[in-house]
Amino acid sequence: MPSPKERRKVRTVTELARTRLRAELKDGGLDVSVEVGGSVAKDTWLSGDEDVDIDLFMLFPPSMSKNELGRLGLDVAKKAFKEYRQRERYAEHAYLETWVEGVRANIVPCYRIVKGRWLSAADRSPYHTRYVLEKLEARPLMDDIRVFKRFVKGIDAYGAEIRVGGLSGYLCELLVLHYGSFEEVLKAASGWRFREVIDPEDLHKGRSDETRMLFSEPLIVVDPVDSNRNVAAAVSKKSLSGLIAAAKLFLISPSLVFFYPDEVEDPQKPLDEALSKLSYGLLALDLKTGEEVPDILWGELHKTRGALRRLLETNGFVVMQSNVWSDEADSSVIVFGLEELELSMIKKHSGPPGDMSGVQPFLVKHGVGPVAGPWVEDGRWTVGLKRRNTSAPELLREELSSGALNVGVAKGLAQALRSSRILVGPEVLRLASRKGFEKFLAEFIKGRPGWLSAFYSSLPTSSSSSS
Repeated sequence: MPSPKERRKVRTVTELARTRLRAELKDGGLDVSVEVGGSVAKDTWLSGDEDVDIDLFMLFPPSMSKNELGRLGLDVAKKAFKEYRQRERYAEHAYLETWVEGVRANIVPCYRIVKGRWLSAADRSPYHTRYVLEKLEARPLMDDIRVFKRFVKGIDAYGAEIRVGGLSGYLCELLVLHYGSFEEVLKAASGWRFREVIDPEDLHKGRSDETRMLFSEPLIVVDPVDSNRNVAAAVSKKSLSGLIAAAKLFLISPSLVFFYPDEVEDPQKPLDEALSKLSYGLLALDLKTGEEVPDILWGELHKTRGALRRLLETNGFVVMQSNVWSDEADSSVIVFGLEELELSMIKKHSGPPGDMSGVQPFLVKHGVGPVAGPWVEDGRWTVGLKRRNTSAPELLREELSSGALNVGVAKGLAQALRSSRILVGPEVLRLASRKGFEKFLAEFIKGRPGWLSAFYSSLPTSSSSSS
């Protein structure tokens, strides 16, 4: 729970930011109201949370075009906070991210619209705030919400941005309000299955099958202010699986490690231990990526990772796991863990069963050229063919030299891929000095999320050895 000192600072900065924004709008002769949104407005923000945001929404008349909304909103925000560090950000339209007295503030334009007649995605946000405040007035569950948010943060599943693919703050609030407490959320989550449907206001009247036809995501939570929106649309199978497992484990063995795993696990020690036990092929692409909208960058990175993974697998390499890391400024890394970096010169290729009509064409085709065969194995004609590529690093170098667009990577990364560095095995350690990469690499090599490693470390020796 935030301390009185933290509350005073956030309250003071919020009022300062709102006053500045209102003054600039008034000077411009604009009939635009300002509302505070997000966790600050609802008093559900976390104590000591360096990522606490002040969300200020400028509600413009619906007669304004979307282009004008973004342009004018950004112009007003820049002038209002001209003395502060600021950065343009983009979602459906432009908005401003600034730091007022060290606290991050998002200045977002939206429409002053009748509920349900949305003109932009941000139009729902003021209604979200009002809905949660109304529910909290009846049941003051702010502290339960904070505990749940801290739990979700601890298991690396907090945040709806593409980088995380997790639960938004609003979704955390809805779940606690719906189930009534932090513990009840975990009890429910421990029994969830993929495609779970949660409808807090019963807007779909219990028709879960129809709801699943409307939404395709792993978790479905119907937005109380918009029956056509899934609040959990950003939640990936990875984050959902982690939440389900963490909920089950916590209910069996409650521990602070779920909330603060880094206090149990030293980031340096796991990497040293993991590297000493590394028994598979480690391959990384070091990319120079310019600063751009984070969600766009992460989307491009994940699309490229998937395309290169398919390329490796199509050529016979077994990819155990793959992931991406970025500082969201100028450096990104795509990492692969392969069973082997080098394959044998030949590969086994099975043909038709011996009693099928396709035998003759197969034998004619492979009469000249195979390294071995044809022979019959388990009733099928089989040959040994020479591989086109036997080295994973060389396969990637060959494809990346032309940008690899033909294998489905993101167009926005083509140039970065052409000039990327390919690092193999211990060479990947050259990147360990980049902030945050060392911890990422340690978890990647160990093959388990940090919170799960911390949980195992907290168990008695006899329990952990038997698991």
